Amino acid sequence: MVAIGVRYLMGWSMATHSADRERPEWPPHPDRVFMALAAAYYETDGSDDERRALQWLELQPAPSMRAGDASERNTLTTYVPVNDSTAPRLRLGRTPSRQQVNAGLQLLPENRSRQPRQFPASIPADPTVYLIWTGDPSPEVRAGLDSLCSKVIRVGHSASLVQAWVEEAPPEPNLIPTDGVALHSMRVFGQGRLEHLEVQYQNGRRPDRARWTAYTRPQPERQPESPHSLFQSRLLTLRRVSGRLMGLESSLALSEKLRNAVVKHCPEPIPEWVSGHTPDGRPSQTPHIAFLPLPFVGREHADGHLLGFALAIPNQVEQADAGRCLNPLLGVSEDGAMRQVRLYEGASFEWTLELEDRDSPPVALRSRTWTRPARRWATVTPIVFDRHPKGRNKNDEGERIVAEACQRIGLPRPVDVVLSQVSLHLGVPHSRQFPAMRRKSDNGRLQHTHALVKFDRPVNGPVILGAGRYRGYGMCRPVQWEEEDEE
Repeated sequence: MVAIGVRYLMGWSMATHSADRERPEWPPHPDRVFMALAAAYYETDGSDDERRALQWLELQPAPSMRAGDASERNTLTTYVPVNDSTAPRLRLGRTPSRQQVNAGLQLLPENRSRQPRQFPASIPADPTVYLIWTGDPSPEVRAGLDSLCSKVIRVGHSASLVQAWVEEAPPEPNLIPTDGVALHSMRVFGQGRLEHLEVQYQNGRRPDRARWTAYTRPQPERQPESPHSLFQSRLLTLRRVSGRLMGLESSLALSEKLRNAVVKHCPEPIPEWVSGHTPDGRPSQTPHIAFLPLPFVGREHADGHLLGFALAIPNQVEQADAGRCLNPLLGVSEDGAMRQVRLYEGASFEWTLELEDRDSPPVALRSRTWTRPARRWATVTPIVFDRHPKGRNKNDEGERIVAEACQRIGLPRPVDVVLSQVSLHLGVPHSRQFPAMRRKSDNGRLQHTHALVKFDRPVNGPVILGAGRYRGYGMCRPVQWEEEDEE
């Protein structure tokens, strides 16, 4: 293993995002760091070992990275002189025209026009970034890397001063290449990049952009002692970026539109875990993707408005399959911009969502809020009974139905279930305020209820129960007093 550490000496990084000239790029893309190394090589008549080091880097897979969260500096518009203009061509013996005289005067510094420019910058919490490769370089290559790093003075803008070095014991990465759903898309160099830079320079042209590679956060290791549901503990969270505020009562309508968008953009053949149906059109008997509302609840002044949605993917789905099916709609486009999802229903609502990629999002948009181990879970959307409670004591029958729903998603049978028309979480509406789901067979209304579910030991989420679990109903969250005990 070998890593390159880059420390921003000014405490900030000045580099422009490729998809938005008003946004900074953070973390620095691997290709940007490679070009800084290449510049150090060319500007100092580098040695053979340095060239071999660059060629060795070209042959390595995309590096993992360690980079902290960063805020964006307020960007001001600055007016700067434009590049030198071409002097007008004059003929001997002819008086220059007024236009030629004015063009010539524009070459004088006091007459040169100025154009608006912006210099976006990131201010990282930790000014040090690491690029980490698993390969083991030869002593000559390592010496070349050492020499190159010692010559690097900037990454990005000329004001973005850095110190670079070869790190023998880098920290664990928090960004890794993936063939799944991309939270980030970065330009990564590959074989032939150095030769391409040389050819473009000799021909007076800017280098082409390097290939884009998807990056994501490493999957946290599951604790084997805690039971898990049939869904992955890492949720794909989408934040609302535009559209009016909507409450939890709108979960059913929004989840249906989001599901339609996922199915529409999924490449053929659409797998069963996406559609929820077998190839012959029958309902799937295996877990499929669930669409979950993410509300502001469980805190003082909580009002239940939705901050976004989450996708819960079944455990059996491979990362590559998830990426193939979901990247056309979610994630990052080829130019590095985050794709946006539009949900539209006439005059009722128009929402725009995009994948949550911030390191410190609001509590409701954090996966752990909904999946951390807990013994007590309470609903934020009501549980839909998969059958009508019958018998003399319908409440006992309803509790049995909820207990069976826990087992149906792979969790142990709870030791206690308490049904209620109101949720234990602040800000959650009364169960009557949620529209009823209907049976497809006869359009009959399905009963639903809020509930508190208690297990004999902590279980990991997501805990989504009942007949509406794939459409946003039956979603649970650990109860508040357990959060306070742990924090």
